[in-house]
Amino acid sequence: MGVLGWLVAIVYKALFLKGDTGFKQAHWVVKALHLTLVSMAILSGNPLVYTGAFTLFILLGLLSPGYEWAASTLILSSLISIYMSATALIASLAGVAPITLTDAVLIALKTASLSTMLAFSFIIISPLEISSLLIKLGAGRLAALPLLTWRLMPLGLKTFVESLQIGRVKGERVSARIPPAVAGLMEAGGFIEEYCFHRLSTGAKHPVLPYYSSKYTLILLAGDLAIALLLYYA
Repeated sequence: MGVLGWLVAIVYKALFLKGDTGFKQAHWVVKALHLTLVSMAILSGNPLVYTGAFTLFILLGLLSPGYEWAASTLILSSLISIYMSATALIASLAGVAPITLTDAVLIALKTASLSTMLAFSFIIISPLEISSLLIKLGAGRLAALPLLTWRLMPLGLKTFVESLQIGRVKGERVSARIPPAVAGLMEAGGFIEEYCFHRLSTGAKHPVLPYYSSKYTLILLAGDLAIALLLYYA
């Protein structure tokens, strides 16, 4: 499968490992509070807040979706942070934007923390909630798009990985497997569009909210409280 397939698999596990389970079942009010606090944490630029949020989200991620998500997110965020830090150092050596080694470490820390915060925030969002919000806002014709998008994105990643695996068995180059993967995804998208033609051509009228879990709502609320304390005291 190679490095590219491995990276795609890591992205898949970091963003689409589980369905509507875990923190996706937290109440939307707590999620809205969470997204607000995460935005404030990102805008604060405080390394202590970033480090605390990074640790907190990894711990929450171990609870749900689980170890695979935490490991994949750590790998993905580490790769991004190493790239950003190395790029900054190279630019510094070239005299473009001089930075110290400490600055490079801070760049890596902030990038890893930011990646983890965004990944965790993404996995707690339910497409049903976005769809219901669009209906409430009077955009019922667009209500099916979040549901289709959340289904097509993981399907596309899995199709791409499978195409690379087939290419490896057949001894083909990676570049030769990209067109079949794209064609397969377009075909699947066409089938979904054909099957859902009625829903896509007529506006949805009644919002459908996901099942809400008191357990995950309270845990996420506790996490939000921890972020608020970090923002206040750090």
